[in-house]
Amino acid sequence: MERNDIVAYLRGAPDLVVHACQELTDEQLHQRPAAGDWSLIELVCHLRDSAIEEGMRARRMVEEDNPTLEPYDERDRAIERNYIAEDCPKAMTALRAYLTGYAYQLERFSEAEWERPGFHPEDGPVSVRMRAELEVEHTQAHLAQMRATREAIVGP
Repeated sequence: MERNDIVAYLRGAPDLVVHACQELTDEQLHQRPAAGDWSLIELVCHLRDSAIEEGMRARRMVEEDNPTLEPYDERDRAIERNYIAEDCPKAMTALRAYLTGYAYQLERFSEAEWERPGFHPEDGPVSVRMRAELEVEHTQAHLAQMRATREAIVGP
């Protein structure tokens, strides 16, 4: 995937998230479609925190020599940070800020910085570029999950 495509997708992703959540009540945004599934607000918060994490990881790879990027358990984080109780407009504002900020950061890296390495214990050797590509795929997967969650809550 080309850098311009990655940056454009990350910049536009908040609008796709807003679209998935539009015209729903606060109750619907916080409703889990089934036991063990995430609600829409939990997915928004997860995407927000993922953008924060990837921005920090990119910065570390640029500033440090082959840093180890710590994994985290997304389910534990959702519980620790109480995603289900989050305010949706605030979470959406933060998501937009962090995703577009991450896109801006990626856009400004030099070609050498774009290829800087890191190591992720679950993924092995990675680069700034590889992590950015993974973040696009990750966001796309959760947007599909958001559409399915919306459909489960309000119907097609």
